[in-house]
Amino acid sequence: MVGDSAILGFALTLLATGLVSGCRESSEASRSEAPPFVFRSLDLNQRRADGQRDWDLTSPEARYELNSRTIRARRPKGILYRNNKPNFSISADLATVLNDGELVVLEGSVQLKQLQNRPILIQGDRLVWRPELSTMVMNQRPEALNSDSRLATQSLTFVQSSNRLEFTGPTRLYRWENKRSDDQTAETVIEATDGVWNLETGRFQAEGPIRAKRSSGRRLSASGLSGNTRQKLLDLKSPVEVVLEDERGTVSAGQTRWLYGTKQLKSSAPFLADLSDGKIRGDGFAIDERTTTAIIPTACRLEQPGESLKANRCSWNWKEERVVAEGDVELRRDQLNQITRASRLEGTVGKDGALRFGSPGERVRSRIRVESESTQQPRRPPVSF
Repeated sequence: MVGDSAILGFALTLLATGLVSGCRESSEASRSEAPPFVFRSLDLNQRRADGQRDWDLTSPEARYELNSRTIRARRPKGILYRNNKPNFSISADLATVLNDGELVVLEGSVQLKQLQNRPILIQGDRLVWRPELSTMVMNQRPEALNSDSRLATQSLTFVQSSNRLEFTGPTRLYRWENKRSDDQTAETVIEATDGVWNLETGRFQAEGPIRAKRSSGRRLSASGLSGNTRQKLLDLKSPVEVVLEDERGTVSAGQTRWLYGTKQLKSSAPFLADLSDGKIRGDGFAIDERTTTAIIPTACRLEQPGESLKANRCSWNWKEERVVAEGDVELRRDQLNQITRASRLEGTVGKDGALRFGSPGERVRSRIRVESESTQQPRRPPVSF
């Protein structure tokens, strides 16, 4: 906090050098309320108890009211320090400094710009700054922006001592795959409530319910999330639900990791995919948008009308509509009780969404049970692989 002696000493210096106007020795001096000092320029600074620099604030014009110990400044600019080095720059249209620095209110186009690491801009229309508590609260149109993201929320609190950004209320995180652009729609939009973002380490945490939507139409929900924006990953808390593009089905899973930097979605928890034309189960999955593949690493189970398949591992390329099942594969067809076993089966997805399996180059064992009437000779059913 800036002390009384510092402010008064500064004012006396300006008086001595003739930089103060509006202060006259007249009958006005006897009034109960002294007229404000008008400064052609203002330069305030604060140091911590250990002597390190805390913040600087300058203005081309300011008024100091002695009775209320209030400074009103136009076009203020300043620097916030961390470890004695410039950390953030700060600017606004107006500043009101109360009780010689106990409280600072910035208004009109308020901006906090990070000067170190990866630049982040925090902006809004009003900021309440308590230097002694090292906190800044922005609750009028607050948002935080970096090169590929924009976070908009109801209230933002910046904790200067820890470089932590706390957001409260309905929150939306917009993310662009390449570079943030106000002229282009974000590829991903995430909705959350309260959370914390450490601007120094990148750690990010948000309370649910979490809802996300991709420009492709895929939707996602979770009970909460945590992650790291520097590592470009988010861990979605169970239960997690993914609605596929074009309403093709829903995936229900446990905790899932979203590697949004590499466009991957991974989980080691059991899941169920309820599709329009069948079901898929397994112990975990890995979806890679770059290669348009989905992999079930263990305990793969596929079900569709009249058929079921189990295997150690399954993979699906949705661009090529190609499915591969590997390891102790067993395909059961309800018609005629047909069972096919192989080490590997390949299939394609037809226009009707149904899987059709074959086994090029692989040894296949099939068993067909036919229950015939005594008056009818058994017929050999058609088999196609």
